[in-house]
Amino acid sequence: MGSRTENTTVNLCERENDKLLTPGNDDNLNKQKYVSTQGEGSLLPSKTTSTGGVEGRSNTPNSHSLSSKSTEVKTEDHNMKIPNWRKKVLKVAVTLMFFIMAIGVIVIWTLHEGGGEIMKDDGVFTFDIEELELFIYPKETGNAIKIKLGGADFKTLVKDTSVSDHCDDAANKYCYFLQDGTALLLKSRQMDGVQCYQVIWQNLTTFLPEDCLELNHGYWYGVVNTQSPSKNTWPIQDMQISKRKVQAGFNKGIGNIYDYYWLSSSGTTVYVIDDSAVQVSFNHSNSNKFCISPVSRKMLNSLQYAICQGPSIKEVHIGTSKMFGLQPADSFNSTDLEWTLDYSWDTQTSGLEDRNELISFINNNTDNNNLSCGLLEIPIEWGGDFGDFEIDASLFQSVEQKLKDSKCSLIYKIYPVSSFESSNFISGIRSNMFVFNLYSNATYLLNYENTQCAVWDLWNQKVQDFVMKELTKLMANFRVKKFNLQSVPSVDGVDDYWSSRSKELYGYWLRMLDNMTRLNFQEETFRTQSIPSAVEILFRQIPKRENSSQICLTNSIPNLLTLSLFGYPLLVSTLDISAYSSVDPEILVRWLQVSAFLPAIKLPISALMQNINYLSYANIEILGLHKTIFEKLDFLKYLKRSNEPFIRPLWWLAPEDSKTLTIADQFLVGDDYLVAPVFCSGQRSRDIYLPRTADKSVWQYSFRNGTTRNFASGGWIREFHVSVLDIPYFTRKVVLPISDD
Repeated sequence: MGSRTENTTVNLCERENDKLLTPGNDDNLNKQKYVSTQGEGSLLPSKTTSTGGVEGRSNTPNSHSLSSKSTEVKTEDHNMKIPNWRKKVLKVAVTLMFFIMAIGVIVIWTLHEGGGEIMKDDGVFTFDIEELELFIYPKETGNAIKIKLGGADFKTLVKDTSVSDHCDDAANKYCYFLQDGTALLLKSRQMDGVQCYQVIWQNLTTFLPEDCLELNHGYWYGVVNTQSPSKNTWPIQDMQISKRKVQAGFNKGIGNIYDYYWLSSSGTTVYVIDDSAVQVSFNHSNSNKFCISPVSRKMLNSLQYAICQGPSIKEVHIGTSKMFGLQPADSFNSTDLEWTLDYSWDTQTSGLEDRNELISFINNNTDNNNLSCGLLEIPIEWGGDFGDFEIDASLFQSVEQKLKDSKCSLIYKIYPVSSFESSNFISGIRSNMFVFNLYSNATYLLNYENTQCAVWDLWNQKVQDFVMKELTKLMANFRVKKFNLQSVPSVDGVDDYWSSRSKELYGYWLRMLDNMTRLNFQEETFRTQSIPSAVEILFRQIPKRENSSQICLTNSIPNLLTLSLFGYPLLVSTLDISAYSSVDPEILVRWLQVSAFLPAIKLPISALMQNINYLSYANIEILGLHKTIFEKLDFLKYLKRSNEPFIRPLWWLAPEDSKTLTIADQFLVGDDYLVAPVFCSGQRSRDIYLPRTADKSVWQYSFRNGTTRNFASGGWIREFHVSVLDIPYFTRKVVLPISDD
């Protein structure tokens, strides 16, 4: 009986596979498609509701066979009497056969329902218990997205182990246990129309699971190339990334990661809940798969992430953000933001041969050119080595009065490390003030900006007290108002039992600084949305790929949009010119133009010193536009609302407009301003897409001569002329119907 049941189950699964590979679907097997239209891009059929029967099979004998046999059988005498005892035996046999058939039907029905569709919530998710496959059914297409759980190793292990589907925790929708203790748990969560399933692997002792999601639906957004974040495209569809480790904190060989979050235009999101490092691959060798796995059992014996589905890309992002904290802090206030309406001066990439040249520029231009200054980031040369927490008093005194007159305060760069040349290094070693490496049984040393350094151990209260004491002196004696936290190094690999130390280290630094002065800067970050801070967006001057003689700005719009969606609203535009001895004048102008639409601008002083003719343009037109936009849109109100990003992709306004899904060089500020930057010197035109709007509105362009022109939404403007000083942005205007009166 057990053997028959097992064989029947296998046949049912084969029949289900037959249905999945019916004509009309097999032509998609080898296609490398990412954007699905109606009826394409899926290996699975549209979801249907089971009627309870098993299609295509019959348990009755073949009628033709019965007919042919009947001609060979001799007929009995109809008058022959059957003994009573035979009648009773026949009646019992028929009754037993009836019960056996009924039990068989029930068993088959149960196995079919259990193996085919478990965990069906609102028609969005289906879990196949036998194949360990989770299916998502986007409401827009109805075609399934498949997530294969565990990988090939897990299927091998399952064959030789007993399985229990009993869940001790009522919060779990389904549980899967192996004899070695490995557990696969699935939980369900729902918020604001967004349905999520948390996939939880626990007690990983025998193997490392690899869960792979098929990429045959929609466009995907997020960070997959952590070694070169600026090379992440928007969307990331055409990228091919082999399996690599991604983790919080700066690591020279790995790069930086801001969050483990990916978003699809099909209304699907993936969010890794664990703070520790994970391994990720994306469309490696055109596999059409996005895979996640733990780094090692030694470092992390669990993996937990969520897959969510919503009605649209916009709605699923808002729902996922609320569930998992991808929303900015709501504790901003107007006083915190006053400095954003003025320039912050950047002296780090000054390239100045003489300190007196910088001092002269500050003293002269605050008077002669009335150059606005909210904050000035002092050069590293004005301080000591990493970990010294010092400022050269004589240099500060040379500009102190001018800074005071212009109400300009200082930004002090903080490095979360101590150089071996620092005056605090030896005493720090003796007092155990640095992160300890359990493997080497010694202080953890690393190469940080080509310098041998140790990492300040902020888990030690004595270290926190020491750092706060030193920074308080700087604030009292040198007009320091803000701190700029530099890259926090990764420390996840120095302790087997503490796999999320890097994330905690970011939090310790920012909370400590926030207690001293509100709203500090971060060069990079990881999951610190709950702490008010400003994150830098870096633009660079580079040669054009197609023509090395032409100079361009890096297109940092993908990074800008990604960080905004990750829940960091206060983004600061910076320009790195360190690779060049001078900045191209037109590149400076184009950078100023795009920067006007970011919440804050850090202006490189050396670029202005080389292009003094543009001081008036920077101070009047650019800064004037910046103030107008952010006062009109009420930036603080957006920060308080928190549900929507301030800097937005074009699809935010029109998620149903497929053309908006692939535009990587334009962005929205709120819903009312569309920005289309020019990136290269000598460029005098560009194509601009104006997305559809829900209301009856147009996109209005204001020319420098004061005239305006309205453009219809939902179409391209080809070869739109943009002079050097033109700022290519459009304002959304509602068109009111003309009254008959």
